[in-house]
Amino acid sequence: MAEIEIGTGIGARERRWLLAFLILGSAYFAVLLLQMAVVFLGGFSQIILVVFLAWLLAFVISPVARFLDEHLPLSWPLAVGVAYLLALVALGFVLFSAGTAITHEVTQVTEEFPQTARTIESTLKGYQDSLGLSRLGINLVELFHTAQGQVGNLAGAIFDQAEVIAGATLATLGSLALILILSLYMLMDSERILAKINRAVPKRYSDEMALLERSIARAFGGFLRAQIILAAIQALLVAFVGTLFGIPYLFLVGTLSSLAMLIPFFGPPLALIPPIVAAWIYTPEWFLPATIILVAVQAVIVNWLQPRLMQGALGMHPILVLVGLLVGAQVAGVWGALFGIPVIAVLNVFLNLALWSELPNAALPEAERLDDVDEGTMVKVAKAQVSDETHPHIHVHKSVRADGEEQVDITVDDEDEPEDGER
Repeated sequence: MAEIEIGTGIGARERRWLLAFLILGSAYFAVLLLQMAVVFLGGFSQIILVVFLAWLLAFVISPVARFLDEHLPLSWPLAVGVAYLLALVALGFVLFSAGTAITHEVTQVTEEFPQTARTIESTLKGYQDSLGLSRLGINLVELFHTAQGQVGNLAGAIFDQAEVIAGATLATLGSLALILILSLYMLMDSERILAKINRAVPKRYSDEMALLERSIARAFGGFLRAQIILAAIQALLVAFVGTLFGIPYLFLVGTLSSLAMLIPFFGPPLALIPPIVAAWIYTPEWFLPATIILVAVQAVIVNWLQPRLMQGALGMHPILVLVGLLVGAQVAGVWGALFGIPVIAVLNVFLNLALWSELPNAALPEAERLDDVDEGTMVKVAKAQVSDETHPHIHVHKSVRADGEEQVDITVDDEDEPEDGER
């Protein structure tokens, strides 16, 4: 017979079922609220994207501005202006040089395409004869002609939409100008903005706020740094293999391969396609050794170098990396796929802190990091109260300085020393 509690009329079993029902109901209600929030924020997706990209640009340029501010006799606004000017000049030079080289090589590829097409047809016919595919009803040359026709139709459709593309380009340029202006203001007033945010956060959550700032800087900074390093290594790899085996149009092939390498998770296999296809088309006699070198070096990059670059920045399991990529792509498209991983990394830090009171060693304050363990090692942490603002002999006076920073003055009253004989 079930034991009945006096005064409640609910047994232990019924209480467990009621608790389970309340938990499931709360979870379902939370999911509904999250879905409504996502739908609501979806109407502001373009604004959110512009603000996020402006912050990201300010985040990238801030080290340059701080370097100029520390090593040159410049004020902070002037250092920020010089940093943006240098970044724009460098970006313009890179885009102009890359655009000129790519345009030249694309023109060459277009002019030489009839000869290239005959080479491809000859290679495919050789494969078909050597493999006996004709007996199976497979005609590789016809498949190539079909693919060629599809590419032509696609190019025609793109040219037909030239007016729409031009309008989208102008809108994109307008958004870029807005992003540039917003990021400039963000960086100039970064300390004041951070000071106001910190003042809005309750004092008992100051450690968590500092952890959030460190985690965002570590996740986004490490992620961007790792992706740029991987793209640069991929460009050097394509240049080396292309020069070794005489593959033409190396700048075009290397640019496509490096851009593909910037895509998280799926980028490395996509980055192999341009150099392997170019080797197969233009140097079929060296196709096999070129492919072996590319795949072998890519395996070392993905399985050895990439985890070490990402470990200190993210400290996440590969499953979480894939989940971050898929969720980011679902929520924010291409930009979400690119930057969903560092966002998940920041959430992962706070989830570990809330559930297991653990943090990656790299997320700790610099003075508290452990020197004998890796950056990605999880460290047990505990938060202790080190001061009491309500102590009767401690008076805390808070004020805001002219520069926007919060100033805290602590006064401690000296208690009267007990006289001799008093206890």
